Amino acid sequence: MYYTVLNMTKKILIIDDDKIFSKILRDALVMGGQGKYEVVNAFDGQEGFEVAKKEKPDLIMLDLMMPILTGIEFLKKLRGEEWGANIPVIVETQLSDLEKMSEGMELGVRGYIIKSDYSIEAILHQVDDVLK
Repeated sequence: MYYTVLNMTKKILIIDDDKIFSKILRDALVMGGQGKYEVVNAFDGQEGFEVAKKEKPDLIMLDLMMPILTGIEFLKKLRGEEWGANIPVIVETQLSDLEKMSEGMELGVRGYIIKSDYSIEAILHQVDDVLK
């Protein structure tokens, strides 16, 4: 009898032009996730779209304020693609702009992280909840 070992690792794409925050977040997800997460990065919205198209992540963590393609523009483009229509997204931002949050919710955002208020434990908990 043969058994197939399923790869339970979830792929997370972080799209953020803040390279320091991206590294902290990546390290937290890789180490705090204890092997549950494979993490890839992109540093602007357009690069993020191309990486998402290629990698088909299980979750996208998306900054709203980025060069080339903003987070909202990225979301609209992502949701317009059959492969990207249902990928869960958690927005990470410096803003607590209710209008942007509302627009994000309409585009299927599953959660928000305010960067100035974040804790690694809270982020890991939110990621775990979204990926269950």
